Amino acid sequence: MSFGLVALVACTSAPATGDDAVALPAVTVAAGPDSESLLLAHIVVALLDVNEIAGEVVNFVDSRDSRQALELGAVDLRIGYTGETWLETLARADPPSNPRESFAAVRDFDAQRGITWLPPRFSENGHGPPANATFAFVIQGPPSADADLVTMSQFASRLSARPEAMVCVDREFATRPDGLPAVLSAYSVRSDRAFLAAEPDQAVLGVAAGDCLAGLTTTTDPDAFLAGLRPLIDDLGVFPAFVPSVQIRTDIADDRPQIRFAVMPLPLQLTTPMLAQWNARVRAGESIEDVATSVALQLREGAGTTSPNAET
Repeated sequence: MSFGLVALVACTSAPATGDDAVALPAVTVAAGPDSESLLLAHIVVALLDVNEIAGEVVNFVDSRDSRQALELGAVDLRIGYTGETWLETLARADPPSNPRESFAAVRDFDAQRGITWLPPRFSENGHGPPANATFAFVIQGPPSADADLVTMSQFASRLSARPEAMVCVDREFATRPDGLPAVLSAYSVRSDRAFLAAEPDQAVLGVAAGDCLAGLTTTTDPDAFLAGLRPLIDDLGVFPAFVPSVQIRTDIADDRPQIRFAVMPLPLQLTTPMLAQWNARVRAGESIEDVATSVALQLREGAGTTSPNAET
């Protein structure tokens, strides 16, 4: 059966402890087609490597193919996003904005299908883990006159005061009932105001150039990070949570618990700004492999000071 497989990369050799040592098979880590998914997969392999566990990244041309490969046992683990799983696997159109609720639902669903989600750490202040790679409107930082905006509610008030202000929004998002119409309704913004159709990369350019007051992209967009733009806080919880974490086949997690130990620093420490910064390093020209290696070492060093208060 074909899963849209592209390549096997980033293979490391299993360590031998003696003449009679049996090399365990390399841990296969599925990656989707986008740069962020590929980077996170390489970070997982780098974490395995620093723990002397062989691992390799398996590229897929579609994230749904990587999910199917995990279900059928063709790969051992992958990075999953809670909102993506809620929409595509659970086939539900109402993904929650609360990261805890989002994680709990997909964790419980997949537990019955032989897939274990490694639990992230949920901080109480909103600035720590888990990362949430959800939609976001980004704006200019200082010295912009709108740098005082922090929340989407404040942004809505500013739009009411400045009806001429342009906002860049992806065309597909603008037409979905759960997209722009839901945002405008929740924040009481007039639906008849003008919006400029723009893909996320164009939206970032528009905001950076001052043509748009705000543009729609994601909280971990590398172009927005490099341009010094910052995401507005979705204070009414309209956007669905997209918490990335490791999905591993339960039989693998049970048979080789050292794998879980090796990769846990990622969900325990990962924050939204960290992921945006790592994405930006790749966009700025660093190789994915080099970024993944340095990040894995950083995460391993931080593991000793991280409280294991993960969701169970």
